[in-house]
Amino acid sequence: MSNIIDSFTSVLDKIIGFLPNLIGAIVLLLIAWIIAIIVKKIIVKGLGALGFEAWLQKKGLVDDQGGKSNSDGIVQTFGKLAYFFIFLLFLPPVFDQLKMKAVSMPIKGMMTSMFNFAPKIVVAVIILIVGLFIAKILGTLVKNVLANFKVSRFNKYVNFGEDKNSIDIPVATGWIISTLVGLFFAVQALNTVNLTVLNKIGDAIIGYLPLVISGAIILALGFIGGNLIAKLLNKSTGNAMLAEIAKYLVIIVSVFMTLDQLHFAKSIVNVAFLLILGAVAVAFAIAFGIGGKSFAEQQLSKFSKKMESKNDNDRQ
Repeated sequence: MSNIIDSFTSVLDKIIGFLPNLIGAIVLLLIAWIIAIIVKKIIVKGLGALGFEAWLQKKGLVDDQGGKSNSDGIVQTFGKLAYFFIFLLFLPPVFDQLKMKAVSMPIKGMMTSMFNFAPKIVVAVIILIVGLFIAKILGTLVKNVLANFKVSRFNKYVNFGEDKNSIDIPVATGWIISTLVGLFFAVQALNTVNLTVLNKIGDAIIGYLPLVISGAIILALGFIGGNLIAKLLNKSTGNAMLAEIAKYLVIIVSVFMTLDQLHFAKSIVNVAFLLILGAVAVAFAIAFGIGGKSFAEQQLSKFSKKMESKNDNDRQ
């Protein structure tokens, strides 16, 4: 009987001894809950006061449906993320208060890694935002400069024809500049995070950019050269069809040279180019053979008569 009483007393002592720890954990959870509620309301109200919803609607990221924007859900999501993050910060001391080191230690390790990694994420985001802003400014500046120099009058040399939907050189150049500068800053942001996979992606992008730039130059020269040759042929021969054929041949060659420069399925591209070149040659041969038959007969007849006349003169 005494053993039972001793066991019961021991359990009761442990429960009583654990009560302060349990009360401390509950107090910590209560504090965490209060702080989480306050932070959530600050974020939600703050984003609402800054006009975050209107900005999302202006950018076309959300739609206004029945007077209630879907961006409310996004704002609430930010608030909930902050809410759960506050609870996550309080979990290690709560488990420590409950003497559950086996649970609190992994959480502490995870939190330490997150806090060590957070500055890199912040710096990467800042670099990306500033880079995209600079890229947009440079692209707009280049576009405006080219537009002021009336470069658009040369659009006919890079298009298949003059129409309102054709490529505009200032706009296209500004977009290319913005994209290249934006890519450069994006790669720098990836390198700042300093993850092996992201670093390899960034190195691959930077390494491939020269090929893209040279390919774009080849393609642009092909379009310009094709249009110039077509214009010269049309002006000198008056044959619009011949001019168009020459233009498209030059453009096709430049397209295949661009694909080869980009290392895009080189074997397939080379075989396709040879097949197209052979098909064009055969088509020209057949067209000339059929269409130029009467011309060839006339020339051969003239040559034959000239030879006969010369033989008759020699006999005399």
